[in-house]
Amino acid sequence: MVTRKEKRNREKEANYFFEFLKIQKHFFKDLMNNLKKVADHRHQSYITYGPEVLLFTMMLKNMTGLKSMRNMSESFNKEECIKNVGKVLGLDSLEELPHYDTINDFLSGLDVNELEKIRTYMIKELLKKRSLESYRIEGKYWGVIIDGTGLHTFHEKHCKHCLRRAYTNKETGETNVLYMHHVLEAKLVVGDMVFSIASEFIENESENVSKQDCELKAFDRLAKKIKKIFKRLPICILGDSLYACETVFNLCRAHKWKYICRFKEGRIKSISTEFKAIKELEQSKDQNSLVWVNDIAYKDRTVNLMEATMKTEDGKSKEYVFRAC
Repeated sequence: MVTRKEKRNREKEANYFFEFLKIQKHFFKDLMNNLKKVADHRHQSYITYGPEVLLFTMMLKNMTGLKSMRNMSESFNKEECIKNVGKVLGLDSLEELPHYDTINDFLSGLDVNELEKIRTYMIKELLKKRSLESYRIEGKYWGVIIDGTGLHTFHEKHCKHCLRRAYTNKETGETNVLYMHHVLEAKLVVGDMVFSIASEFIENESENVSKQDCELKAFDRLAKKIKKIFKRLPICILGDSLYACETVFNLCRAHKWKYICRFKEGRIKSISTEFKAIKELEQSKDQNSLVWVNDIAYKDRTVNLMEATMKTEDGKSKEYVFRAC
């Protein structure tokens, strides 16, 4: 058992930058070359730092847990840090690291596809090294979580691609509109970690669309993107109850993927009704129960449904129910 004091002493002796380089050289040998190949949108005659310097500096910021760009510029403004970064990138003439304004200017005009190429390279290298094999589902399928997340919210229109949501104040009756930017993420599940493998923005094509973009429409686009990048990767899609629907089932079938989705009461009425009927015949009296029904007919396919029920340990009657299909 390592004591807290021993742990502190080990951390003092650890060279985290050196450890990072060992990992990078083992798993991502061509990372620096890939950073150099990123298409630079800036006017070449005014460039002091190449894309590899700007992107690697940002990577260091995120890896060291620095919270702000200003803090990054202050913390990295050391001769030793500049020298180490220069060695890693093979630059003998690196005299300073870029200011955060320079990095922000570069990132603001960078095509997001350029960053996606770097991410794809890194994920494929991890898969190629077979270092994550133990996390496959049933030793075969890679679990990929699909979920949408909000990026920004505005009280005024930000751009023509904004999603819009109207809400009414119950007290005043006044109706207001929120403008939002969302993204749908696909993340590879490896134990307690998740690695982003693909992203798709949920946004309107134009300002006056009759129907707004949504998570399921974005999933259609995201699924095609994943299939194009990882053509033969055996995938099991993991989603919340929104994804327990015919649209997702058909997409998974078309791409030869498996799926496990959270199933809420009433999501698909025919499945819910049959599951309830069978469950009542085999109802367990145990306060913690696991019930499953296989091969429930639904249109031209069958689905399996599992329900786990657990009561609180203090004897209260509150139950926690989780269903998946």
